[in-house]
Amino acid sequence: MKLWQKTSLICIAVLLVIVTACSSVLLIHSKNSILELTYSRARDKQKSLASSFSEMAGYYIAEGDSRTVETSLVNYCFSRFADSSSVLMCGDETLYSGVSVNPRAFLPLPENEYSMKIAEREIDGRNVLIAGSLVAVRNTSYAVYVVEDISTTYNSIVSLAWTFAAVSLAGVLIGAGCIALIMRRSTRPLTALAKTARQIAGGDYSMRADVHTGDEIGALAGDFNLMAEAVETRIAELMETAERQRLFIGGVTHEFKTPLTALLLHSRMLRRANMTDEEKDASLEHIESQCEWLERLVQTLLKLITLEREIERRPCEVDALFDTGGQNTQKSLADRGVTLITHSGGGTLNCNADLIQSLLINLVDNAAKAYDADAADKRVLLTFSNNTIQVKDFGRGIPKEAMERIFEPFYMVDKSRSKKAGGSGLGLALVKRIADAHDAELTVESSFEKGTTVRVHFQ
Repeated sequence: MKLWQKTSLICIAVLLVIVTACSSVLLIHSKNSILELTYSRARDKQKSLASSFSEMAGYYIAEGDSRTVETSLVNYCFSRFADSSSVLMCGDETLYSGVSVNPRAFLPLPENEYSMKIAEREIDGRNVLIAGSLVAVRNTSYAVYVVEDISTTYNSIVSLAWTFAAVSLAGVLIGAGCIALIMRRSTRPLTALAKTARQIAGGDYSMRADVHTGDEIGALAGDFNLMAEAVETRIAELMETAERQRLFIGGVTHEFKTPLTALLLHSRMLRRANMTDEEKDASLEHIESQCEWLERLVQTLLKLITLEREIERRPCEVDALFDTGGQNTQKSLADRGVTLITHSGGGTLNCNADLIQSLLINLVDNAAKAYDADAADKRVLLTFSNNTIQVKDFGRGIPKEAMERIFEPFYMVDKSRSKKAGGSGLGLALVKRIADAHDAELTVESSFEKGTTVRVHFQ
């Protein structure tokens, strides 16, 4: 069962209870009012009848009249204003009666009590209202009754009850229809949300809920869209990460394939018995260089993997970092004829010293590779100011079309030169990871044949 159906049933049940309770209260009130009006009319009629009889009988009956004459006169006086509901009795004798029942049998009047009595009785399956009182004429007490058949009144009450029931039922049916319509229209935004959720679950992450209401459902739709945007962004990030990992694994496979092939080739050559000592030395030297290159590659890959976790930081002197970085790059710079010029100006960095030294080594080494072998002026400037490490060279520069990819693992601007220089295309990728791990901003500016400047700004 759908939500709007459940809600409608609950509301209809509540409406039915309310209508039934209100109808019952109104019916009871109407019944009591009708009966009270009927009782009031009977009392007024009996009172008027008794008063008129007392006055007229006292006027017509003279002192000293015989009992027979008195009875005749009483009957005459009563009959002049009595109707079909009137009864006049003297003791057990009925002097006048417009009804077929003996009211004294159902409503006896005690002697010497002249107050009116009224009662409702069921006689022969009909509801009868009897009102009576004693009237004294000379020395004789007469019973004056009014006997009203009120069955029609009860029939009217029953008809009224059926009318109330019919009106209540009609009201409940109309209300039920309105409630169902309102609930269905009110839950349409939820249906739209569910449809959008199914579409998102099916892979359409760009879908959004088109719900614009000013109530809680509208707020829910807004939060739902925010969640959908976050999911879409997260999935895009995961897909991008997966693609980078795919490319990374492919690059690792490719980078390992070349040296392994060379190692296999030279190891097979060493098995030949007719190799000269010079050839053996050359093969062993090549195997050694390839193994060293593989070792550097593995260590760089391990650093890249390690940077996926939170790093430990502490205050470090920039001078010490520059000195260590310069010493670690001294041999490679000397081999290329490149001069390293440093200027720190003092200061400290809250960083991981080992990673920052690795960053400096890679940046300086990358800058040294920017020079051609026959370049006249080979300088690399390493400076620090305003919390920014800057590495500048005056080499060949980086082409504009390559600027967007220089931080990709295994990407090399000039693969032939990079391979000869012992590069793997992981240096700048590692620098980027180290900068990100320190929440630092990494920027690169380069001009063709004028050089490249790399800045790492720490917060």
